Amino acid sequence: MKYDGLSPPDAIRALFSVELSEHKSFKDLVYPLVRSKGFLIVNKEQMGIGSKKNHLLIAHESLNKFHNAVLLQGFFADSKRVKAIFTDRSKRMEAAEFLNVTLAGRQSIIGISIQSEALEQLINAMKSSISLSETRLPNPFYELPQLSIGNVTSAMQALLAQSAVLTDGETMMLYYLNSDLEKAYEAASSLQTENPILSKYQSLITQQYLEAKEFDKFLDDLLN
Repeated sequence: MKYDGLSPPDAIRALFSVELSEHKSFKDLVYPLVRSKGFLIVNKEQMGIGSKKNHLLIAHESLNKFHNAVLLQGFFADSKRVKAIFTDRSKRMEAAEFLNVTLAGRQSIIGISIQSEALEQLINAMKSSISLSETRLPNPFYELPQLSIGNVTSAMQALLAQSAVLTDGETMMLYYLNSDLEKAYEAASSLQTENPILSKYQSLITQQYLEAKEFDKFLDDLLN
C-alpha cells in the first residue's frame, strides 16, 4: 500500500530548505519528534518486498505541527517540553512568557540571529488560542539553532552560555525553564521588579523552592 506523506528529510527540505543528511545533530533531534508515539501522524511504508524496514512518512496534515515543533525545538532543547506545549495550555503560556522576557527585542544571542518582528508575531501567536497543530508559526530564525556544529543547538542553551550578562529576571526565567529550581530561586531572591510576569514567576519559584526544601527536611527527619 502506498501512503501519502513526506519523509523527514523531504519535510525538512520543504519547510526549511535544509538538507538533513548534512547536519547530524539536527537529525538526532528531528527523528525523536517523528517517532514520538501519538505526536505526529506518521505512516510506515515498507522499503521493499521482503524487507523488514520501513520508510517513515509524515502525513501532510501533520506538516504544520512538525514545522512548529522544529521551530520550538530551536528555542527549547528538551523535546518533552516542546511536545507538552502542544497539549498543556499552561506550558504553552509559560513558554511564551519565557520568550517574551528573555528574547523579545533581541537580534542575536551567541551566533543565533533573530528577526525581532517575526519573534514578536510568534510570541503573540503562542499567547493566542490558535491551534499549533494547524496554524504555522512565523520563523524568527535566519538559520535554525539546531544547525550549529557545537553544543549549542537551542536558544535556551545559548542563553545559558551567556547567563553572566543577563538580568536577574532573565536569569530567573532561564533557570526555571531549565528545571534548575535552586539557581532560579537564587535569582528570584535578588530580583526587584514591577513587571507582572516576573513578579508572578518570582512568587511561584519562591513557593516551589520552599516547598521542596520543606519536603527534603521531612524526608531527612523521617530517615533519621
